[in-house]
Amino acid sequence: MLKRVAINFGTVLKGRGIAGIFSAVSVAFMAHALPVEQFGLIVLLHTYVKVVKGFFNFNTYETIVKYGVPLQDSGDEPELKNLLRTTISIDFASTFLATLIGVAAVPVTARFLHWDEQVTQWAWFYTLILITTGVNTSNGILRLYDRFDALSVQYTIQPSVRLLLVILAWAVDGGMFMFLLAWGIAYCAGNIYLFIRGQLELRAHLTSSFLEGYHWREIFNWDRDFWRFIGIVYWQTNLDLIPKQLSTLLAGNLLGPAAAGLFRLAREIQTVLNRPAEMLGNVLFPDLTRAWHTDQSSFLKLSVRTSAIAGGIGLLIVVFAWFAGEWILALIGENYVPAAPLMVLLLLAASFDLASAPLRASAYAMGNAATLLRIHILGAAVYVFLFYLMTTYTGLVGPGLASILTSLMTFSLTARLMNRRGR
Repeated sequence: MLKRVAINFGTVLKGRGIAGIFSAVSVAFMAHALPVEQFGLIVLLHTYVKVVKGFFNFNTYETIVKYGVPLQDSGDEPELKNLLRTTISIDFASTFLATLIGVAAVPVTARFLHWDEQVTQWAWFYTLILITTGVNTSNGILRLYDRFDALSVQYTIQPSVRLLLVILAWAVDGGMFMFLLAWGIAYCAGNIYLFIRGQLELRAHLTSSFLEGYHWREIFNWDRDFWRFIGIVYWQTNLDLIPKQLSTLLAGNLLGPAAAGLFRLAREIQTVLNRPAEMLGNVLFPDLTRAWHTDQSSFLKLSVRTSAIAGGIGLLIVVFAWFAGEWILALIGENYVPAAPLMVLLLLAASFDLASAPLRASAYAMGNAATLLRIHILGAAVYVFLFYLMTTYTGLVGPGLASILTSLMTFSLTARLMNRRGR
């Protein structure tokens, strides 16, 4: 099983690795081409869209894995189609609401982030890219059929398109709006590709039409545990949103757009560990779900080993960043070197998150998602409190200190949960 996980993780990591390089280069080009404040404003506009989407994101691919794996293994195609029709309905409804609320909330956000009239107008139009984000079911379909190779390709679409368009904007000496347009088009391209790829995979595996046997009432046929799991994943997604996206808006409010740009740049480098952490949990989840019902000794061994390996790799990257951080940021521009201490702190926090990813996936497989949610609710509350407190008194390094303390706390509590359930 560990070998299977390693193969899938390696496949996905290859795509994420290429995506990470492209994303970092495109951010570097844009940061080099624009003044720090304009770079920060683009970051805030895109982050606003991600935050709105996050508030209406049910991550239905988690539900597809949890309930779809047993249905797929047993060959129950009618019930599997019922499941997928339910999740795609949730995706489309939540995407529609996200777009409406996103457009309506622009004036409030503009006051919170001190946007001028022009940036506010851009925000209204930019928010419309949310209409392409109903792709979680397609994501789940690829995971269900073990098509991590297709996911690996999908991960490269958005950063590849963004890099090409950013280089074009840089070559013609484009202004802030042209760079913003590059980010928006790339975001839409990645979503559209994922939706189409998932539907093609579904057609290749189903023996009958996806809509055969459909009745609009079927969405209400699922039991209480099903909807409870969706609710838990939804709130977990919103809690994850706080350090991943909402923190950038908080930095913009407390420190201004220039500091938000520095924070975003440090977080871009932090994704060297954050994205593998997310991938590792997603790759492990299907196999851990199977192992929990068949061989609990293998289940625990897989969880602990992958956690130890992941955490160790994360710490090695932190040591490298400690010595090379300022040099890396200087390549982008001298104005970005002050973000080096924050970058190291965020990477250290991410190393704890990387070690925690297998334990988190294990908690879901064990049916212990509710307890894990309470742990992360506590972590989110602590993070916001420490973010405001430490940023107010220490400036730009404050978010890094808050991230380390929060990540260490959630990792310790999750490990304790696993140890108790393992017994």
